[in-house]
Amino acid sequence: MAFTYLSPLKNDIVFPNFTIKPCLAPKRHTINPNFFSIVSPKTSGKLHAVTTRITPDLSYQHAKTTKTHEDELPAGLEEELMPKHVAFILDGNRRWAVEKGLAPMDGHAAMRITLQSVLRQCSKLKIKAVSLYAFSTENWIRPTVEVDFLMEMYEDVLRKDTKELLSLGCRVSLMGDKTKLPKSLQMASIEIEEKSKNNHGTHVNYGINYSGKHDILQACRTIATKVKDGNLVPNQINETCIKQELYTKTNEFPYPDLVIRTSGEIRLSNFMLWQMACSELYFIKKKFPDFGEDDLIQALLAYQETRRRMIK
Repeated sequence: MAFTYLSPLKNDIVFPNFTIKPCLAPKRHTINPNFFSIVSPKTSGKLHAVTTRITPDLSYQHAKTTKTHEDELPAGLEEELMPKHVAFILDGNRRWAVEKGLAPMDGHAAMRITLQSVLRQCSKLKIKAVSLYAFSTENWIRPTVEVDFLMEMYEDVLRKDTKELLSLGCRVSLMGDKTKLPKSLQMASIEIEEKSKNNHGTHVNYGINYSGKHDILQACRTIATKVKDGNLVPNQINETCIKQELYTKTNEFPYPDLVIRTSGEIRLSNFMLWQMACSELYFIKKKFPDFGEDDLIQALLAYQETRRRMIK
């Protein structure tokens, strides 16, 4: 697998999972590790062309794939102990790129390749729901050119990458405050949610403009409106009422059993705060672009070992 990026570098860079082929950028737009501090937001119109060049071939298979058969789990995993809902905090993409002398957006592009492979594996493992912390409400403070790139990339993800998910019978949703997203991204989310609403495979939730605090806040506001309108009395408010108003309300299994965070950071970063009350947390030092399917299996094995101890 190879994709092209704009860079002053002249040689192919080969990684275990893919190869990056550089091409020379126009001098005034030469990319270096400080790319987002020197490129004017006015160049965002060129991002679509860049996005097209680095869009992965979705038939690509991750180099570290742990092969599974349709009805066979990898060695050591037990079906009855499989988590129903796995959440991912997709961390370390920009640092991964900078460490390799690449532009930050190359890290996001590499994340996209890895993510598709991980989602494919989750579907094969029959995990019921997968939630992804793709873009938080705090990410808006990043340089405009980076935000524009991410918005375009996620629209492309919803329109293109999800074709494979649909073929696997997956349902796709976007969780977060959609009102602040570009109209084209909002439309892409509406379209894929409509196309996949009757699917019964893995439910994939893309958290874009998501905040755990805001999730709880908007649920409370909805409940307060119901009380004001006379449709609910205060002493009827319980955990179920809140659960039914969270962004995960369309999920059959709204609460993650297992949360995986990459890059070595040990914090939740405002992700699914209500839903994670009883989740198992798994932290791995690898940055997300390097997260292989074998790493997913190790996380599942660790989760199952914890579950065994709890039921003894």
